[in-house]
Amino acid sequence: MARKSAADKILSRRVLVTVKRDALETVPRVVWEHEIPLLEEIHGEGNVNRVEPKTMDEGYNAKPSPDMLVHNKRQDVIRPPSESAGLGYVFAGDARAEHARLADVYGKLADENRLVVEHIYGRFQEGRFASVVGSAELDDMPEPQLRDMIIAHGWLPQTSKDSTPEERRQASEAHRKLCEMPHEALVTLATQVTGLALA
Repeated sequence: MARKSAADKILSRRVLVTVKRDALETVPRVVWEHEIPLLEEIHGEGNVNRVEPKTMDEGYNAKPSPDMLVHNKRQDVIRPPSESAGLGYVFAGDARAEHARLADVYGKLADENRLVVEHIYGRFQEGRFASVVGSAELDDMPEPQLRDMIIAHGWLPQTSKDSTPEERRQASEAHRKLCEMPHEALVTLATQVTGLALA
């Protein structure tokens, strides 16, 4: 059987939305796509709107101001907020745990003794929620998500103030290689590092 491409699969991704709470307050939130119907149930249809991720970068400056470097004269390049927020990442968690998290976060309907998540998706045992979040595999994930996963599993050598210049050079070279890896190589490395196999 041929594998579905990431474009053909139903996968929930991280997105930026604005939530209009009342006439005077609109707040931005980074949520999973499967959370949008819950927010709409709470705040009303039309009060939750997707926003272009680059709007997070308004006012962003990659170079830190000198007064922020009082004790440390060097600083790593600061990633733009739209990159560090994980927008576009694919939901790769446990569907049952996510259903429980949504029950805790969004609680019950105001006029009914029923969980918001169950009102929208039904009980977890019905299986509708699991089909909405999908089941992501490593090759469905974008490159930044794969890099973050590889780093989180300890693939990059760690350095400290006591590290030798050679250890620092090796760590820097490993980081550079990781940043330059194409998607296929990242999937292969993530498979090795995490022990997850592609289905």
